[in-house]
Amino acid sequence: MARRREMKNKAMFLVGCLVLGNAISAQEQPRQVKGDGHLLGETAEQFFSEGHVGDVLRACQAGDWKSVARLFNVDHSTKINAKDICVALVAAKQQAVSGARLEYKGLGDKDARRTDTFTFDDRHLVKIDMVYEAAIADIEGFHPKSFDELFAGLQEAYGAPTKTYTEPLQNAYGVRYEAHRALWMGEDNVISIIERPGGNGWTEIIAVTLAEYHRAAKAPKTENPLH
Repeated sequence: MARRREMKNKAMFLVGCLVLGNAISAQEQPRQVKGDGHLLGETAEQFFSEGHVGDVLRACQAGDWKSVARLFNVDHSTKINAKDICVALVAAKQQAVSGARLEYKGLGDKDARRTDTFTFDDRHLVKIDMVYEAAIADIEGFHPKSFDELFAGLQEAYGAPTKTYTEPLQNAYGVRYEAHRALWMGEDNVISIIERPGGNGWTEIIAVTLAEYHRAAKAPKTENPLH
């Protein structure tokens, strides 16, 4: 049993905090996508009951404000109050569990310079959005990931992307860039990687359910903020 568990763990690929299970080909078994320990498509009730979020909520219910502050990495120099964190988190859970559409900002990863956003709709997690700040200098204690690193990881897990292309961009000072894009289409979900090069740049990895992908495709288009 232990050896079987070890083999299963080796079949999982880790990129930042996004775990992309691809031990068996997509033809035999739909791939699974996880972000910060949460499975794309899981219920809102499960999301807010397990992992780090579940730990925070249990500390809230126990009135353990010190644990809430510690789990939420609250900087003591700020005026953020643990009770306010609990109020906001309970409200988010109630909204997601009710079936309303909700975007929940996760804690992300300070060392990797990553922020996370989880989107719920109809009581399920339908989108995981992870944004990595571009590495412009070596800073002790921080380990940001470049577009090339993240793209290579996704390609190792899934092979060649379904689609790749570049998009010409120009910043406010007239500097031109070539931004890279790639997309992996699955039977149940879609994963994409988006590069925003240049100063204050970033790389974004987005995983969505197939239903959410089609919903977004039908939504009215907005102006590209990168131009």
